[in-house]
Amino acid sequence: MKKMGWIVSVILSLSFAYSAQAQFGKSAGPKFYSDFKPVVGGWSEYQMTTKGAAPSKMKLAIVGKEGDAYWYETVMEGKQEGRTITKMLVSGDPADQKHAKRLIFKMGNEPAMEMPVQMMGQSSKAQGKPGNVTDKGMETIKVPAGTFTAKHMQYQNGETVDTWVYKDISPYGMIKSVSKDFEMVLVGYGTGAKTLITETPQKFEMPQMPGRSPKGK
Repeated sequence: MKKMGWIVSVILSLSFAYSAQAQFGKSAGPKFYSDFKPVVGGWSEYQMTTKGAAPSKMKLAIVGKEGDAYWYETVMEGKQEGRTITKMLVSGDPADQKHAKRLIFKMGNEPAMEMPVQMMGQSSKAQGKPGNVTDKGMETIKVPAGTFTAKHMQYQNGETVDTWVYKDISPYGMIKSVSKDFEMVLVGYGTGAKTLITETPQKFEMPQMPGRSPKGK
């Protein structure tokens, strides 16, 4: 039963972590509308604030490369959720499931596990276009990570999302993103990122459901 509970926690946390870094549904905040431009070692860290909830942090990093694919690592940290790490080998934008080749997940102090990529859920790219897009031009914007001259884009698709992008920050270039109930701001960025998953991940195996009778009985 303990292992079953751990598996359920993994699945739920994986769903949360992936949706946060790839999809950002309306309840969680704006999407990464900017282009995915991976640079090995590049990282960016954000503070996310959702109305009515405690702030959380998210760090995105490119921690390696295999052939034409990149290891893209997301670290989510929240007061209640603790720390979860999602590491994906991707051949393109992680928001599109078809680009995912491998998926490794680690929650808190539990062992790292390699999961089926199908567990990431529906591709966010299949959920429709961003709606009306307005280029607001270049603006000077100040965030905890510094002051930038960034491109301001506004998206309208059921809600209004304002996003500021600076091209030299890997992997998405996002400086700030704001919608009605959500704000995400850059608190740090740099180079030299290394993976936080240093152990050899275990292979995911769905445990036997309790209550089943042995075969033939």
